[in-house]
Amino acid sequence: MTIRKRFFRPSFAVVALVAAALAAGCGEDESTAGGEQEEHAAASPQKAIAEIAKVRAGLAAGLAAYRRGNAEKADQLVGDAYLEHFELVEPPLEQRDEELNEELEELIREELRQEIKAGAERAEVAQLVKEANRELDEAEKALKG
Repeated sequence: MTIRKRFFRPSFAVVALVAAALAAGCGEDESTAGGEQEEHAAASPQKAIAEIAKVRAGLAAGLAAYRRGNAEKADQLVGDAYLEHFELVEPPLEQRDEELNEELEELIREELRQEIKAGAERAEVAQLVKEANRELDEAEKALKG
């Protein structure tokens, strides 16, 4: 029994220290969490237009990867284009054209990625990217106007 106590005490202490360190280091304070949300909400139309260029680049890179036969990489690139860039376009675009925003969201996040994952014909994926670029043109016009 003595051996067991000796074993559990240090283990418990280590676990408690690690848990405390993780809780202190990994948690977001209110200024970080709020700042990030405010950045998304406060993105200007000019910032959104700059992000549209990055969305286009991600879609093009995803299409290129798909054409090379790397569907997994294509899905990752398209997903990154959506999460890292289109998410910043959404708040100001939604204020200008909510319907267009929803169409683009559905097209990029859902339809395009589903077709990539399903192994659709390359021409079909290329057509969806072309459609996304046309809608991104409309988004730029809405954000400028």
